[in-house]
Amino acid sequence: MLDSDDVVALVRDPEAVRRAATDDVVVRRGAWAGSGDDVEKFLRWVVADLGRCSSVVVEHTEFGMYGSGYASYVDVFLSWRDGSGRVTEGERTEIRGFALALCRLAPVAVLFGDVGISSAANGASSRYLPTLELVRDNPVPGWEEACREVTGVLDRHGITVLDSAVLHTPVDPTISVETNLADPPYTVFDAWFHWMD
Repeated sequence: MLDSDDVVALVRDPEAVRRAATDDVVVRRGAWAGSGDDVEKFLRWVVADLGRCSSVVVEHTEFGMYGSGYASYVDVFLSWRDGSGRVTEGERTEIRGFALALCRLAPVAVLFGDVGISSAANGASSRYLPTLELVRDNPVPGWEEACREVTGVLDRHGITVLDSAVLHTPVDPTISVETNLADPPYTVFDAWFHWMD
């Protein structure tokens, strides 16, 4: 298992960033030493463990890459277990919460604060997309207890939550990232957490 200083050095390392930007698994330890299927199974196990948290519930997990393309992460949306993040007005339901992205390329994650999803009886829905602008440091304001519980689960699985200072670090301008979530100049966040439809 990598300690947090090693992880920060890794995600900023120019060669690791270049490899991550091309969807190459960078760490060859634990589940990441195996196939993409091994990583996927491991991340499903992590999400199942998150589902056992006492303060929050996993409302939605996006393993399917938003229906098309490729995402270098699994998007996990959490809300209060007591239902207080859920508001229904007429035929529309909105759920407020926080989210995390679990990286498929290395044992790292990112927290996103005060995000939401909504759905209507007619099938219409809307949701956040995990962008750098939504990144929050741990703990997410208003979610301190839940963040302690969630990051405890991630720690047990050897996953490090990256902070916003690391994620805002610019990358070499010769590195190109295929992503719908950002435009150049790219950052460490873009290299490790990207989605292309």
